[in-house]
Amino acid sequence: MPLFIVPLLLALDQVFKLAAIQSLTAGSRTVIPGLLDFTLVYNTGAAFGLFTGGAPWLAYINVVVGFGILYYLYRNPRLPAVQMVALSMIVAGAWGNAIDRIGRGSVVDYIDMTTNVGVIRDFPIFNLADMCVVIGVILLLLPQRRRRW
Repeated sequence: MPLFIVPLLLALDQVFKLAAIQSLTAGSRTVIPGLLDFTLVYNTGAAFGLFTGGAPWLAYINVVVGFGILYYLYRNPRLPAVQMVALSMIVAGAWGNAIDRIGRGSVVDYIDMTTNVGVIRDFPIFNLADMCVVIGVILLLLPQRRRRW
């Protein structure tokens, strides 16, 4: 499963980032008025503006974490499907942003929540790789059903 999910999500992430670079150089594009815009931002740090300028060492952390998770998946081939998908998504997200950090010196972000809803009003601009990591972590946190004997 990881051999399918990781390359697929990595490819989609890079395609969307290239599309953002090519089409958003002149500013934002409104997708859903009052809710969602596409805005091009180059992030040299981590989420929420943390570690600004730390792209080189963050890239290495992303790569190492990705390989560590893949090794764990290799050593545990009988994990539940939800856990395999979740961990594969985290690897794809980590490596997607590592590719940017290594190749561009910054991460390309483009999804901009433009709403006055309190919780997400000032939410940082993000990308598909970020979504993969967050969704993967949420899937890992969901309670797993266990068989009763």
